[in-house]
Amino acid sequence: WDSSTLESATADHAALLQGAPGPVCARLVADGDGFAVRIQINQDGEKSNEDDQNPLPAATVRCEPSKGAESPMKLAEDPVDDVIYRQVRGWLRECEQGHIDCGNLAYSDRRPTRLLRILSGSQVQLVDSEKLQAGCKTTRYAALSYCWGTGTMSVDEDETVERGKTLGANLESRYQPFDIAGLPVRGLELRHLWVDSLCIIQDDAQDKEVEIRRMQEVYGNAAVTICATTTAKATQPLLVPRLAWSSQHRVRPCRIGASWLAVNPTPPAPLRSRSPLALRAWTLQKEHLSPRLLFWVGQQLSWACGRGEYVEEGSTAVPATSPPLSNVPVRKFLVECRTARYDELWLAWNAIVESYTVRSLSNAGDRFNALAGLATRYLTAMSGDNEYLAGLWRATFPQDILWRVSRAARPDDERSGTASAPSWSWASLPIGLEVRTWQDFQMPSEMELLGDGASPKVEPSVAVAQGAGVGRVRVRGRLRMLWGADSQLRQWDEVCVRVDGVNKFRFGANPGQGVYAVDCSTGSLVAYEARKLEVEAELDYTKLAEDVKQGLLLEIFCFAVSEDQEGMLLLRRSDTTDAFQRIRVGFEYRRDFFKGVKRTEIDLE
Repeated sequence: WDSSTLESATADHAALLQGAPGPVCARLVADGDGFAVRIQINQDGEKSNEDDQNPLPAATVRCEPSKGAESPMKLAEDPVDDVIYRQVRGWLRECEQGHIDCGNLAYSDRRPTRLLRILSGSQVQLVDSEKLQAGCKTTRYAALSYCWGTGTMSVDEDETVERGKTLGANLESRYQPFDIAGLPVRGLELRHLWVDSLCIIQDDAQDKEVEIRRMQEVYGNAAVTICATTTAKATQPLLVPRLAWSSQHRVRPCRIGASWLAVNPTPPAPLRSRSPLALRAWTLQKEHLSPRLLFWVGQQLSWACGRGEYVEEGSTAVPATSPPLSNVPVRKFLVECRTARYDELWLAWNAIVESYTVRSLSNAGDRFNALAGLATRYLTAMSGDNEYLAGLWRATFPQDILWRVSRAARPDDERSGTASAPSWSWASLPIGLEVRTWQDFQMPSEMELLGDGASPKVEPSVAVAQGAGVGRVRVRGRLRMLWGADSQLRQWDEVCVRVDGVNKFRFGANPGQGVYAVDCSTGSLVAYEARKLEVEAELDYTKLAEDVKQGLLLEIFCFAVSEDQEGMLLLRRSDTTDAFQRIRVGFEYRRDFFKGVKRTEIDLE
């Protein structure tokens, strides 16, 4: 843009606009054949005009219409317009008929226990899959992924959702036609649909347990999973008018100086990452288990399969297919499950864990249930040669146990923790606390996980359910105290200074005295032995730092995990058993830290 484009705008003005404490107003001003946009800051909530004695800083952008130029997109406004479904049917047909590798991503040929038969645009009927036409094992169906909205709804909305669920009391009536609005399935030429709240008996604990173990089949065998990306709760309509790119809201490109300014759609991936669906724990496995995904965004559709990602183009003459946005497989987890490249599969699992831990979950008791399908798929890919251990894996246990929190959990976080999970599992943390996983698959291990891991030959889903209940493991390795009995507790600001955003520690006043200190606000911990390099770590919970400061936690143990001084566990003794509990991990400690320490066996819980 040349200097004449912005009038009366300086760097100071731009900074003021960016950090405005009040509203920023934009006014359209007629300017011949074009128009001008006047952007103006207002700090007192009242409109300002140019007659004011002290006009506020403003910038004016002048635009000229592009002769004969059209809007970059024109999408159908009506969400049930057949032009939309022709696009989606083209994607589905191309993938099913032309993408051999995508077809190979399916889990099995089994159908869900129950399906909804689509009778019309608004009527469905519950059917038992085993009673469908004999020999029809390949019944094509769509699965729906959406947000229930529990915890974010009013009393009336909660009651509406409860009435819509399939329960023991209304189960028989579900086998008769009933109304359900806003399903984008009929136009896809699919006659069956799976919806969790309707196909699982919600007040039957046994039925829920059985069906939760089958999520890898439900979503893995679906012709397509429809992701209701922008609805935050089940009471919100899925099908709404799409106004952003409709003919009545078209925006013509314009010129600013020597440049053209046009409205371009936001790529689908950033939109999805900020959507309500991306914030819920239960929806993660639905996305990663499904070979084909249709993202039903409010204003534009996108499609993802093993071949790549496609986006709705928006012409009136919709082609059967459209070029992919990227040839990089977006179904990475499923692809790696097939290739059995264990290092890449392990990294894909770690990425899932990191995404999963920051998501919300209404019931902390579902921490393992909402991930069970992915764990089953992972175990199946390992040909059963592994063992699920409360979110970790026997084959990579030393690497897996080196997860760390992005910040120490505060007391107000701890209310949502999963009390039944062992301390060495990330599932014991408060829901929503970010976890970072270890990334070195080839790490030489100092820790040995004992036990052969042998279990009766059971279905992978059953093995995962059993593994979710593991609470104690026995390990062998080098164990020592973090600080000695003669070490002294010091105030954090006595030993720590911040230099360029990094903690620096000073022990020169008495280098022969061992000391330790904690920062209760962050959970940071440092331990110094006489004339040795200090060990620094951050505890998993700030309460532990308070316990250290108050003298309630006098013994912290270190257990070597890596052979190359890259990772160790910080432990404390259990208050009620003879086992140890994880309280943090430490990294990059000095080479002689475990020198002369004999290997021993301990239990972790």
